[in-house]
Amino acid sequence: MDMTRISACSMAQCTYNQDNRCHTHGIMVGPHAECSTYTYCNPKAGRAEVKGGIGACLADECKFNESLECCAPDVDVHDHSAHADCRTFQARA
Repeated sequence: MDMTRISACSMAQCTYNQDNRCHTHGIMVGPHAECSTYTYCNPKAGRAEVKGGIGACLADECKFNESLECCAPDVDVHDHSAHADCRTFQARA
């Protein structure tokens, strides 16, 4: 199984965000579909050639979560009330 990639991230102030892309190997999505890896520091970190992915997902109510792994085709992370959320989250039916 390949790691689900992050297609876009609007958290421009995150240390791993460069040009609206995530550049750390794997983020963790928390139980409320928040990006638990989001952090601010200056200068920017991460490596430009690295395409961010989902290392673990604790949002067990998401239909894309299978055994704490994200099975969505890709993920979009966005700014929601001053924190980063997984916009791809969809509640299980």
